[in-house]
Amino acid sequence: MDFVIDESKCTGCTACMNICPKKAILMDTNKEGFKYPVVNNKKCINCGLCKKICPVLKENYLDALNKCYVGFNKEISELINSSSGAIFPIIANYILEENGVIIGATFNEKKQLKHIAVTNKENLYKLKGSKYLQSDLNDIFMYIKYNIEKNKILFVGTPCQVAGLKAFLKNDYHNLLCIDFICHGVPSPKLFEKYIKELEHKYNDKIINYNFRDKKTGWSNYSNTAIFKKRKISQIYKENEYMRLFLSDIALRKSCYNCKFKLGNKHSDITLGDFWGVKKYHPEIYNEKGVSAIILNTKRGEGIFEKIKNNLIYKECELNEIIDGNPSLINSSKDNKMRDEFFLEMKEKTIQELSKQYLPKTNSIKKGITKIKNKIKTKCRLI
Repeated sequence: MDFVIDESKCTGCTACMNICPKKAILMDTNKEGFKYPVVNNKKCINCGLCKKICPVLKENYLDALNKCYVGFNKEISELINSSSGAIFPIIANYILEENGVIIGATFNEKKQLKHIAVTNKENLYKLKGSKYLQSDLNDIFMYIKYNIEKNKILFVGTPCQVAGLKAFLKNDYHNLLCIDFICHGVPSPKLFEKYIKELEHKYNDKIINYNFRDKKTGWSNYSNTAIFKKRKISQIYKENEYMRLFLSDIALRKSCYNCKFKLGNKHSDITLGDFWGVKKYHPEIYNEKGVSAIILNTKRGEGIFEKIKNNLIYKECELNEIIDGNPSLINSSKDNKMRDEFFLEMKEKTIQELSKQYLPKTNSIKKGITKIKNKIKTKCRLI
């Protein structure tokens, strides 16, 4: 078995697996919990398609509109139940009304994050909200390939997942709309699985849902909420150990420390995120229930915005205003020197023990809270 590319570069987008004519490539989970493509040499015919299709191995610079807006959904119920300004539900509903298909990430019964296809508004709730771990794309690219000619499709994913999809499809289908989000990086699914199991053991109860961005404590001071069969446990993000490990950059995929899909190489039509600088630049738009940064990268994205903008409270803004509160748009996460040691310890130690050992300590609780709060404002991934 060989790897298609080095682990430090591979994003796990699945383009190589899906393009292989002999099905000689499988996504294999490594010890850290991330999936990587491995080649079955007995099936491989050395056609080279896997390397030709890999978006990481291509040197691209894509022209983009970079037309920017700050805004939020007029519908309060949507705003409350979405991560930021609830722009995604408006776009998704428009596509569904055109008999389209929405493809995004949701948790299955085992609390594993998977990309699925949704064809009706009743199931759209499954795709709403931020999920802070890497999703499993499995064979969703093949689903898109077989349906793109007959259906409008909205694909939502990380910037590298969108790049992988576009590389796999090769053609620029007019039926395809892609949305990515301002991405800090993707933490290990195995870490989240461990976290969930420890919560269930602690409370002797089964978790049936998990909300990373519960706005009951506000948009800028949100909570992580675990919904069990018999109870609900909420914790402000700055106190949540899983979130703190995520934001410390210690549990990210290796490729996240040198991401190739920042501004200048965006393959999506629209980029969404939190507009954390709204009070500074556009206080008249501020809303404690959530405000979005909207970046239109293509004419297709601009066309969709024109069709849905009447459902928004919005204002045009400058790109540098968004970058000011979201440096992840242009910068990769900083490589944590203790990352490898952390993953070696992850199997044996609890989340609490890992937090005590690897999270930075400060003399002042207030100072620590401020530091985490500033980091979450600049590095959150969302829809």
